[in-house]
Amino acid sequence: MSEARLGELVVGVGDGAFAEYMVLPAAVPVPAGWTAQEALGLMVNWPTALAALTTLGRVVAGETVLIHAAAGATGQAAVKIAKHYGATVIGTASPGKHEVVLALGADHVLDSRSDALAADVLRLTGGVDLVVESGGTLEASLAAAERVTGRVVVTGLAGGEAAITNWDLVYRHQVHVIGFNLGVLIETAPHLFGELMGELFGLIAAGVLSPGRPTTYDLADGPKALAELEARATVGKLALLP
Repeated sequence: MSEARLGELVVGVGDGAFAEYMVLPAAVPVPAGWTAQEALGLMVNWPTALAALTTLGRVVAGETVLIHAAAGATGQAAVKIAKHYGATVIGTASPGKHEVVLALGADHVLDSRSDALAADVLRLTGGVDLVVESGGTLEASLAAAERVTGRVVVTGLAGGEAAITNWDLVYRHQVHVIGFNLGVLIETAPHLFGELMGELFGLIAAGVLSPGRPTTYDLADGPKALAELEARATVGKLALLP
């Protein structure tokens, strides 16, 4: 991954995304030939998916991975990356998005809102090796993971907070629970972040990850975009156009 140069188009993450100007604590160059819109997932969604699968999840070929919110920006990247590394992929999404997830290469797709989600996963697998948990399905993720060796990487809390106790971990869910926050990784372990982004750009060069196609909204329609996002009515990345 090359360093950004003065005047170069970059993508980054920071506070104040609705501002006209902002200072980015971390940014990377947009790949040659890509537009800013196409690169939106490059700094948050794709690194999060990759870190959950490799840096933290340690996925290997032949394992089974459960990816929640698989039709979202992070989930879509996770499906592609997991398949690239030789995993069997089970995605979850609302029924209207199942075809999107299957088209990405997922081997199975399940209803994310089903009360029997964990039971459905266990019927398919007997227990998955790795779960990419994005929030709101933590209990199902813990129940679906393989006992003792299963890993659950928690990348967000889109569905609200979920509680887990030491009793749960000792007597109900004997699995590895791993928390992930990209900002903390950048600040605390910049060398790991550099390695992660190097791997990410390698996947781009290999064609595993291609330019994104976000759903676009005018800036004035920002409230509408956020409402649709909250209602889980969106697919992939969203972009606000100034």
